[in-house]
Amino acid sequence: MSSPQPYFIPVAEQEAELEIKKSRFIASLCPVTDEAAAKAFIERQRARFPGANHHCWAFVTGRPDASTGVGSSDDGEPAGTAGRPMLAVLTGADVGQACVVVTRFFGGTKLGTGGLVRAYSQAVRAVLAETDLERCDPKACYRLSYDYSLTATVEALLNRFDVSLLNQEFTERVMLECALPVSQSTAFEAEAAESLHGQAVLKRLEAEAD
Repeated sequence: MSSPQPYFIPVAEQEAELEIKKSRFIASLCPVTDEAAAKAFIERQRARFPGANHHCWAFVTGRPDASTGVGSSDDGEPAGTAGRPMLAVLTGADVGQACVVVTRFFGGTKLGTGGLVRAYSQAVRAVLAETDLERCDPKACYRLSYDYSLTATVEALLNRFDVSLLNQEFTERVMLECALPVSQSTAFEAEAAESLHGQAVLKRLEAEAD
């Protein structure tokens, strides 16, 4: 199984507007981390533009390659001409934790199915071009258990990587849980094996944090 790859998340809300054959397309994008936030943003856009003909939308609440936390809607446009193409633009740009709504005011000229796909895709690309994005590097989580005599060695190991300490307990042994970028996990495991000489127990946890 391959490790999750880095992706990009929006820093703040953004908007872009296009006119295509007299139809007005307003693309609004918002950072979201769950479906409730996405649905709330969609309803907010409906309330902002009550006279619009369509409010098509797509969202990805986590990683862009995730199979859950995703959704899309054509909102009355011909099936497959809006929501899914919008979602494809988001995920194709490696953007996650985002919801985009494209509001359309019909200008009197029908675009056809191909024209609609192009228009809604273009609207999402336009708002992404205006959006400040930051890189999100998925994390690998570890639990490490060791004797107090290894404290200096463990600290030296952790300091060589971009480690975030999640939890630490001091009983008969020291137990800590930490996370670091997935891209560093192979090197971290190799250096841990070399420096700790089997005197500590290192376990990679199943869950990976974003």
